[in-house]
Amino acid sequence: MQTEPEPDVRPTNLLVRLLKGEDMPRLTSEQVESYLATNRRSAASLLAAYQATGDKRWLQEAKEKYPTNAAVALSALSKDDSPEERRQWLDALKRAAPDNALADYLSANDYLKAGRTDDAVRELEAAYSKPKLEDYFVERVQNAEEAYRAAGYSEAEAKGAAMMTVILPQFVQLKELTQRLLDLAASYRQAGDPASAQAALQIGSNLGQRLATGRSTLIQDLVGMAVEKLALGAMDPASAYGTGGLTVTDRMEQLQQQRQTIKALVQSSEGMLQNLPAQDLVTYFERLKLFGEYPTMQWLVAKYGKQ
Repeated sequence: MQTEPEPDVRPTNLLVRLLKGEDMPRLTSEQVESYLATNRRSAASLLAAYQATGDKRWLQEAKEKYPTNAAVALSALSKDDSPEERRQWLDALKRAAPDNALADYLSANDYLKAGRTDDAVRELEAAYSKPKLEDYFVERVQNAEEAYRAAGYSEAEAKGAAMMTVILPQFVQLKELTQRLLDLAASYRQAGDPASAQAALQIGSNLGQRLATGRSTLIQDLVGMAVEKLALGAMDPASAYGTGGLTVTDRMEQLQQQRQTIKALVQSSEGMLQNLPAQDLVTYFERLKLFGEYPTMQWLVAKYGKQ
C-alpha cells in the first residue's frame, strides 16, 4: 500500500540562496499587474511593485498619483535628484508626517551640504522636538510580501524576498549628516563658540541614540551606534554623559560592548536560517517585524543554538 509522502518543510533552494545573499529575486511587470489591480493601484501597492521589480515606473506612478503620501515622499528622495526636486519631496514628507523627524534630519543634511548653516540648525531644532523617527520599514516589507505572495511565492519565500529587497538609503545620509555636524562643531570651536560646538555634537549623539533602539534592523542599530560614536569621539572624553554619572569614555566603552555583543550573536546564528523548517522561517520574519532583528536573533539562538 502506497502512503502519501510527508510534505517537505525544509526551505526551498530559492530561499536558501536568498539567505546566502544570492539571486535576489525580482518580479516581472506581468507578475505585479494582477497584484496592483487587486489593490486598486494604491500608494502602498505601487511602492511594493517598485521594490519587488526594481522598475522605477511604478515609483513614478506613485509620485504622480500620491504626492502627499509620506511613504511615497520618502521613496521619491534620490541622491540623483536636483536640490530643487529633493526639497520638493522633503517638504512633502514634512507635511504628510509632521511628527516624523526623519525629513528634518535629511533636510538639515542637504542644507549643511549647501552651506546654509542657519537653515540646517532650524531643521535640527525641529527634528529634536518631534517624537518619531520613522522610515515605514515594516509597512514596506509587509506590502512587498503581498506582492511576492500574489506572484506565487510560498509564504516563507515571500517574507524572505520582501525583507531582502527593501532599500534603506537614509542611513548613508544620516551618517553624512553626523560627519557634517562634526565639521560644524569644529567651525564653532574655531570661532570661539564652544557651547554651540557642544550642542552640534550633542545633536549627533542624540540622533545615534534614536536610531539604535534595538527594535528595528541590525543595520539600523549598528548605524545608530556608529553615529553616536562619531559624535562622542569629538567630545572631551572626561566630560559628563547624561545624568547617570557616566563620562563620554564610559559611554564609548558601552557602545563597544554592545557592538561586540551583536557580533557574537550574529556569529552564533550563522547558518541557522538556512536550515530552519519553512514554518519557523515564517515565524522568524514575523517576529523580526514585530520585535526587531536583535531580539528575534536572540530567540533564534535560544531555540536552535547548541545546547
